[in-house]
Order: sequence, then C-alpha cells, then structure tokens
Amino acid sequence: MPAPEVSIVIPCLNEAANATGFGETLFGPLERAGLACEVIFSDGGSADGTPEAIEAAAAGRPWVRVLRAGGKASFAQSLAKALPECRADYVVFLEADLSFSPLDVPRLLAAARAGGCDCVCGSPFLGAFDGLPLPRRLLTGGANLLLRARFGPSVTSYTQIFKLYRTAALRRLRFENEGFMLDAELLAKALALGFKVAEIPVTMKGRGLGRSKLNTAAEIWSCLKLLAKGVKTTA
Repeated sequence: MPAPEVSIVIPCLNEAANATGFGETLFGPLERAGLACEVIFSDGGSADGTPEAIEAAAAGRPWVRVLRAGGKASFAQSLAKALPECRADYVVFLEADLSFSPLDVPRLLAAARAGGCDCVCGSPFLGAFDGLPLPRRLLTGGANLLLRARFGPSVTSYTQIFKLYRTAALRRLRFENEGFMLDAELLAKALALGFKVAEIPVTMKGRGLGRSKLNTAAEIWSCLKLLAKGVKTTA
C-alpha cells in the first residue's frame, strides 16, 4: 500500500459497543472524505471482543489494523505501541467513542500543512461541547484553566486527545504519564521544545455507547503532579 497522508491512532479498551458500528461511523466517513489514511487501533487488553468487532467492521479495508496487547496495557502504553507502526508524516490521536468527529481529521491536516505546524489541537473551547455531562465539563474546564496558567495561554485545549502531530516531532517526546493526562503532558513538552502549535475549533460530544474509562480521582491527582513538576525539555 502507498504511504498514507495521516496515521489515525485509536487506543481502545472494551469498546465493542462502539466498534460494531465503525463501518458507518468511522470508516465510511473517512472514505467519503477522500482522505488517504491508515487507522491503527491499539487494544489495551479488552475482554469484550473489541478487536474482533473492529476486524469485522473493517473487512475489506486493508488500511485498518488492530494491535493486540499481550495483557493489560495503559493508555500511554497503547499509544506508544502504535507509534512505531505509523507510516505517515502526521499522526492523529482519536478516541474510540468518537467524541470527536473523524471528519475533522482532514481539517487538522490542512491546518498543519498550511501553517507548517508540528502540532494542531482540536479545541472544543474554541468550538462547542455537545451532550457532555456537566461534571465532566467542569472538570475539563478547570483542568485546562490550570494547565494554561502553568504551561502557557496560547493553547486552550490541553487535556483533549484530539491532536495531530508531525510524526518526527512526536517521536522526540518521551511518554511518561500513564493516564489520560498524557495528552496534556505531550502538548506541554511540545510547547517547551518550541514546536509550532496551532488550534482549530471542533465539537466534542458526550459518550453515547459503552462506559468511560476515566478515573476522576486518579486524573485529578495526575494533573496536580504535572502542574507541580512541570515537564523536562529533553526527549
């Protein structure tokens, strides 16, 4: 297969309820958008048949792959495992519950190319939140206010996964945080290293199917540690 324009990496854990519909909700929209991409699912040790459901939905689409974990894998481990497999010059992280639209991936890519960016963030703070529960909205809003104060106000969306990175730039960043706060850590490191970062407005939707893997107490503690320690500018 020819090299794709962008590699879409999707960490997943027990997402069979969403995976069964990926033919219509994910793969079909990407095909209609005419985006030359590869989609790499990195499973974290699902027990509900998620990998099999993805493979069934992706039948006949060789640009979709599933990486299976030998056991339980953290969010960070799932992303790190997929990165060496990416063949494109750009990598996009996307959630398996499709809280961000796959149709916004071409917009991230276009913004990166137009601005010569190392990273482009999809920001619901510049766009909209749709159906996100109020407690989650307050949590993400508060966390991003603190992160902006600590690492710079030029970016509004630190904690959201929906970001595009230049692959070579992303491979310079060391993955340290094991939880979802890794999204903020990587962006803070990118800013500290002087990477060119931009944002575009997007909509973030509340989860429709399946259960969230967010451990609120653990993520609050992780955020506080990141704020206190800061980030190293070495790879």
